[in-house]
Amino acid sequence: MGLEHEFYLIPDTVNVNQIWKLRKNNNVIESVRIHDDIIQYIMDSLNWIPSKNPSTSGNLNRKGLNYYGETLFEQQSSEKIIAIFTSWKDLFRNGPKVLKLRGNFVYGEDDEDGEYEKLIINRDELINKIEKMITMAEKLSEGNFYLYHLGI
Repeated sequence: MGLEHEFYLIPDTVNVNQIWKLRKNNNVIESVRIHDDIIQYIMDSLNWIPSKNPSTSGNLNRKGLNYYGETLFEQQSSEKIIAIFTSWKDLFRNGPKVLKLRGNFVYGEDDEDGEYEKLIINRDELINKIEKMITMAEKLSEGNFYLYHLGI
């Protein structure tokens, strides 16, 4: 299965200090898992989304994902999430059924050798996950919800 980022749509009545326990209870309305390779591929654009880190005191306003930890998106984040994921969906939709994307650069045995990883992705499966993110963000835009991200 590899490394995945988990996204959960939850009611805003959930105690954000205990949110990491949500996978064990019935507070989840919808969820989707997106492979780390895809998150890294689109990461620059995700850094434009307003967010909070529930693990820090005061939940200071931030932007983007807490890659290794928790991220909380509120109603004000929904517009950017919808726009960014819709743009990626439209872009990927124009690709072949099997997307061959360039991943991270991996160094060889010495620092002069290396190559880019080759990501082989089923386009339709990826688009389904992106559409799920858009659906959750649309629900987030209505208020009374959080979109919770759990990093790798």
